[in-house]
Amino acid sequence: MTTTTPAADGRVINAQASMDAVTLRVGDLEQMTSYYADSFAMQPLDERSSGAETHRVLGRGTTPMVRLVHTPDLPAGSPRDAGLFHTAFLFDDAPALAATVYRAAQHPLSKFVGSSDHLVSEAFYFTDPEGNGIELYTDRPREAWTRERGQIMMDTTWLDPNRYLQSHLDQETVDAGPSIAGRVGHVHLQVG
Repeated sequence: MTTTTPAADGRVINAQASMDAVTLRVGDLEQMTSYYADSFAMQPLDERSSGAETHRVLGRGTTPMVRLVHTPDLPAGSPRDAGLFHTAFLFDDAPALAATVYRAAQHPLSKFVGSSDHLVSEAFYFTDPEGNGIELYTDRPREAWTRERGQIMMDTTWLDPNRYLQSHLDQETVDAGPSIAGRVGHVHLQVG
């Protein structure tokens, strides 16, 4: 995410700044490739092997969003371990977000874990088959954000997923799939 509001030290994050694909080590490369392709309308963009590891990059259009690294015998993660909490995939508008949420909710291996209105964004949360958290979201226009005493006001209130889909989902956007833009907006980490 970029901002035009000066940071405390007077610097501004460059508007062209963006994140590259997030790298995930996965135990089952084929299952995870299929999951990200089917649930989030990503397509393979690149594949390379390095020794015993295979690196497969998926994304939308030409934008890489996730790099899956096949890691046989990968130990299961624990909520007590430090590491990835979720990867947040950012979409340009409500129809693109709704189409992706709809696809993810239809996948039998998806675990829907919630939705939130954060005042600055609207977000839906899933867990992939190997336990990695995923946020699908869109930002509200920055001019609509509420500011008080120099701070951007945020919250976490319930967002009705069914009402959101009814309001924003259209078949044309669902059918467009990987041609609709998406990118990595941010990642959240967790501590042990």
